[in-house]
Amino acid sequence: MADGDSTRDAASAEKLRRLSLVGVSHRSVNAALRGRFFDEEPDQAALLEALRSADWEEALAVATCERLEFVVIGRPEREPAAELLQRIARTADLSPVDLAGQSYCLTGMQALRHLFAVAASLDSLVVGEPQILGQMKQCYRASREAGLSGPLLDGALQAAFAAAKRVRSETPIGQQTSSMTLVARQVAEDLHGRFDALKLLWLGLGEMGEMLSGDFLSAVIENLLVMHASPARSEAVARRLACNFAPHETLDHHLAEADIVITDTSAGRFTLDAEQVEAALKRRRRRPMLLIDAGVPSDIEPGVAELDGAFVYDLDDLERLARSEAGGRAAAEAMAWAVVEEELERFCRAQAERSAAPSVTALRQHFEAVRREVLAQGAGDAEAATRLLINRLLHGPSEALRHTAGSDPAAGEALERSLRRLFDLKSAGEEREEET
Repeated sequence: MADGDSTRDAASAEKLRRLSLVGVSHRSVNAALRGRFFDEEPDQAALLEALRSADWEEALAVATCERLEFVVIGRPEREPAAELLQRIARTADLSPVDLAGQSYCLTGMQALRHLFAVAASLDSLVVGEPQILGQMKQCYRASREAGLSGPLLDGALQAAFAAAKRVRSETPIGQQTSSMTLVARQVAEDLHGRFDALKLLWLGLGEMGEMLSGDFLSAVIENLLVMHASPARSEAVARRLACNFAPHETLDHHLAEADIVITDTSAGRFTLDAEQVEAALKRRRRRPMLLIDAGVPSDIEPGVAELDGAFVYDLDDLERLARSEAGGRAAAEAMAWAVVEEELERFCRAQAERSAAPSVTALRQHFEAVRREVLAQGAGDAEAATRLLINRLLHGPSEALRHTAGSDPAAGEALERSLRRLFDLKSAGEEREEET
């Protein structure tokens, strides 16, 4: 291995100890703050510029509609947590005090494990949802193109992506999430029959809502209307899905026309109340309306489920139906975590092995230098030369072992055990046992 490679490997292992992750998520912040962070599409360019101006050794911004996280390799003299929290708060025009108890800061192995878990969708609001892996890859690609990523984050994210792929292919965690969308489609089919003439209204534009709406789109529902408090976001999502959008002020009108309504605002208040839905049902002459509440907390007032013609399902309902068909989610999550831990251990072991490479290289170079010195002395025959070589090579370790044993017996014993392990040496007792 070249000296440059050895130096980089040692630096990578040392960087792992300086890895920091600070973030907020849909799960960590309260309802009042969710809209401040997650109602608008994340400005990836601004986030990357904030990281670039801070001059971290390596950096990554993970920004989706349910999480904002900064992952950095801090310089030895810097304390990243407070600085990163301030930058996160600033994106929502808040102060770090406003995020007390609603953010998280992880370092070293904890930060690394979190990255792996996020990629594998084990930290998502709906565990197993498939979008997060693609979103993380997009965030990583943006950080690389901005020149912010580096050797450690490159390796860590590639390992996290590999773990996520294994989770999806080797465990039922993704199948269970897919089965939730299939259950929703089955409920709609049982209620409405053919899909081609149905109208679908999607309120809120969250990830789970998009997954459900996308599944209905694939089932030949052609009339999808998206609606959000932010017109710009509604238009962007509608353009991406090739569907229509409408201003939020027209909700009552479009609600009466909708055969299927998917809500995913998680606004901390009810988006649809019983009075509003009752008026819509009257206008549609009690034709059945399927309402799927994907909000956390709920978007639909409980009283809506009591209305004649309204059929309300939340994520717990869909999950119960999916679990009855696909087995227990707890077992699936345990299998997924086992894969994550295995891949995490594999990555860390590879990092540790590479960190030892400089010492191996130095040892090899030292032995080669001694060999050349012995040859340069022209020590007669081969026996004399090899004896001199052995004496030279053993002099330093022998003196170090004797000195350490004399000054610190416990350290001397530990050093002796290390030498025996390194060179596969047997103790006197072990040799006697073999002879008998």
